[in-house]
Amino acid sequence: MRLIILTLVLLTSVCISNAQASILNISPEIKLPKDSLQSKYLISSLNKFLIAAQADAQQNKWVYQAQFLETTPLLDELESIDKKDSTAYKPFLLDVSLIGKKQYAIQISYLRIKKETPIIRANIELIAHKIEDKYVFSSPLVYHTKNWKSSTIKNYTIHYQDTVNLRKAVEFQKLTAFYDQKLNIEPKEIHIYLFEDDLVTQKYFGLPYKLDYNGRGTTISWSVELEKQGIHVLNSSNFTEFDPHDLWHNRLRHVISRRKVNHAVDEGIATLYGGSWGLDWQDLFTEFQKQIQFNKHTDWLDLRTQKTNFITDGHKNPTDFMVNALFVKKIENEKGFSAVWELLNAKEEDNYFKTLKKLTGITKNNYNKEVWNLVKKEMKILNGTN
Repeated sequence: MRLIILTLVLLTSVCISNAQASILNISPEIKLPKDSLQSKYLISSLNKFLIAAQADAQQNKWVYQAQFLETTPLLDELESIDKKDSTAYKPFLLDVSLIGKKQYAIQISYLRIKKETPIIRANIELIAHKIEDKYVFSSPLVYHTKNWKSSTIKNYTIHYQDTVNLRKAVEFQKLTAFYDQKLNIEPKEIHIYLFEDDLVTQKYFGLPYKLDYNGRGTTISWSVELEKQGIHVLNSSNFTEFDPHDLWHNRLRHVISRRKVNHAVDEGIATLYGGSWGLDWQDLFTEFQKQIQFNKHTDWLDLRTQKTNFITDGHKNPTDFMVNALFVKKIENEKGFSAVWELLNAKEEDNYFKTLKKLTGITKNNYNKEVWNLVKKEMKILNGTN
């Protein structure tokens, strides 16, 4: 039925004005506000919002400022939503429903026709707020969570539906602050929304469907940080758990793209401070020792070249990540995290070894000996004999 309706919309829809003044297509079947003047204000404002959404989201004057932060994840998704692989998609108004004295719920679909079949790029939902003789728009997040509860831990506000594990939330806040201090990220007001999974999250943020996420399920990341505020989503409805390892990666990408850093060093930092696959550093190192069965004759450089792994709970853990975690620990203890940052940014192989030599004196010639020394030292620390 929806497919038939969308097809009819495409066949019978008309643009309100020319392409520069209006991009929204509206079928005669769509019921607009009965007050013709309000209808004019609403459609004119909606067109201006959609046009501005394709430019700089931060400069979109048609966003409801009281809910700008909560709308930023949707604004990020709207950027270039009218194009995909050089194919143009047009916005079609699906529904306008009055939900308050001065508010409307808006549904829009970006789609195109291919061989008489409508192909949907995305469905979006907005809340229209009337201010004087115009309307401004927000995502439906605040509307959907108006009856939720919240708890504040320092600069973090946790939004949840029923209950929250405050002990775990405190752990999250402390570890985030720990990572941010290393990355020189200034503290800011952060809002965290707890959802069961991204299938729920998408609708709450105003994006019930997007072609790009077709079949991806719960692998979508919702996180935006502005100059003084940030908003994040965790797929844990009451904060029963979070991944300390992935939290490092999440914080790092607010400073630099992970594509620009050394992957093994990045993973080494995350492993040292956040463990991996549910195991903390100590338990992971124990498995590392048990499975690799290293000794003073181990050829660590060969293990690195061969990309040797050890397995925990069915997951592969590269030995090179563990070795780099030891490098990170040594460098930070001796020279501070700014030196670790230098190694992290040595992405290419030659530059990596050049930087490693500069910071630690470790070269390919003494690699096996120096790594073994670090491994022995860590074993003593973890066994309580150091």
